[in-house]
Amino acid sequence: MKRSVGLLVMIVSLVGSYGCKKAGNESAKKTEPQPIPKVESKESKETPKEDGSANAAPDPWKQEAAKKDPLKAPFFWSAEKDGKTTYFLGTMHMGVEAEQRLPQIVWDKLDAQPTFAMEADLSDPKLASSIIRASGTLKEDLGEEYWKKLEKAVGPAMAAQMERLTPMGAAAMMSLKDLPKTSPMDGVLLGRAINKKKTVVYLEEGAFQAEMLTKHMGTRALKMMIDFYEKAKSQSLAMLDGYTAGDPNAILKLNDEQKADAIKFGYTEKEYAEQMEDILYKRNANWIPALEKLHAAGGGFVAVGALHLIGPKSVLELLEKKGFKITRVKP
Repeated sequence: MKRSVGLLVMIVSLVGSYGCKKAGNESAKKTEPQPIPKVESKESKETPKEDGSANAAPDPWKQEAAKKDPLKAPFFWSAEKDGKTTYFLGTMHMGVEAEQRLPQIVWDKLDAQPTFAMEADLSDPKLASSIIRASGTLKEDLGEEYWKKLEKAVGPAMAAQMERLTPMGAAAMMSLKDLPKTSPMDGVLLGRAINKKKTVVYLEEGAFQAEMLTKHMGTRALKMMIDFYEKAKSQSLAMLDGYTAGDPNAILKLNDEQKADAIKFGYTEKEYAEQMEDILYKRNANWIPALEKLHAAGGGFVAVGALHLIGPKSVLELLEKKGFKITRVKP
């Protein structure tokens, strides 16, 4: 079916994870940049002015620090129970530059907690097989009519890049196309956690995510994304706006709109409900035992897609029913 917000967030998570494979080892370098040594001329460190006075030459290696623009209302909560606190950050896997937009309180809480948890180890090599096909082409899957529609939607060059992708891989590429090109937020956070020598916990297997998305993002679903491309593009940008504004209701409203589009396209209520159950609700429930264990061990910092933390049957709602005190944390 068409990109529900839950599916969109998951797709962006998976494709953004290609950066995470390096992020576990390298994004920490981005989070904590090392100084670049200054190269000086052996002949002179100064350039004479016309009047004969000396002036230091510009440093060609100097890098301007990225301008900070912290979110005023991040998707950030605390969960307290038995004298311990675990922090939950709802992420936008791609489209928001973590180092520039996450406020300092988020980094401070991450640094202070003993454990960092995220959805899955997205460097799992099994994920590649769910995105890059072993045989056939995407054009063969779609047929000539929809291939031409795809070329019109994303351009012939990008369509050509998709030929060796699975329908899910192509859907992911389309989902990312109109979002700002950023480092994967989850990868940057993981790199920070590794740099700070945190215990890292994965709530599920990366291969499980791939299997689940492959189940719900086949050729039929990709065709719907192509048919609704212009509207889906505006919804992707609206989702980004809702995230940066810190407005859960804006994202949940998009979910309702996309459900209506799916029904219009020909999906049944039952099919839509099954997708949301698999992609969101079952996974939320499956994470609770691991999160309770993490909390009992001293608390931690949990970073998962924002939709897992808002709305009915969310992780935070399930924890609240188990006696946790949930509080939105604002800078």
